[in-house]
Amino acid sequence: MKYIILSLILLCLNYIYSAYSLSVSKDYAKKVQELKKEKERSLILKAELEKHVNYKTAKNYAESAGFSPVDWGRVKLVKASK
Repeated sequence: MKYIILSLILLCLNYIYSAYSLSVSKDYAKKVQELKKEKERSLILKAELEKHVNYKTAKNYAESAGFSPVDWGRVKLVKASK
């Protein structure tokens, strides 16, 4: 009789844990799906941004604003002494 009651208790605990793990699994799957959707949205926004503000547009804007490119021949690196 003890073993039957113990097995029923273990069976009930197993059902409770299974229901909990299924709930957590569904929540995890939903969050992963939301993450994928947000990544896709981010990539679409990045592509739109690249389309509207590309390198040529930025370069033309910088040159029209009076920006002069760096002359790398005049740049010197100084080594820090210890």
